[in-house]
Amino acid sequence: MSDTYEGDIIRPLGLVTLYSGYAELEIDSLLESLSGVEKLDGKVLRWPVGKKIAKARDIVDSLSSERLNELKQKLDEAIALFDRRNALVHGAIFTGTSVVKSRVSDREQLVTPDALTSLAQEIFSVKEHINANRQKSLDPILAAMQDVDQR
Repeated sequence: MSDTYEGDIIRPLGLVTLYSGYAELEIDSLLESLSGVEKLDGKVLRWPVGKKIAKARDIVDSLSSERLNELKQKLDEAIALFDRRNALVHGAIFTGTSVVKSRVSDREQLVTPDALTSLAQEIFSVKEHINANRQKSLDPILAAMQDVDQR
């Protein structure tokens, strides 16, 4: 059974937008945690989300810990998901459920309510994985680094 109404594209697109906002807040929290590793000014939080994710990925990678491999993988997934989201949000959706991307060289892509609902769920899931990895893996590493710095 589908979570969407047949032909209803507005509700699932709203879920994509809502869950993207939640995911971006998680990326901001991740960057805040990482600010102890690399000094980040307030301008970073005004960057486009893809640039924020890439910055977080670079800092996590610089920590050179195998415990952070899943976090790095989830950040890579987040970049791909936000690219898909951006194609939708910055495109024009026409009746018949197709999207014309804003760049002339891009082609139309088929958009269905189920596909939008699936994208929203993938975004929410990756946000949850980033949060869990931040708490279980990254935060202990950062705390240990801080302990060493204080000695």
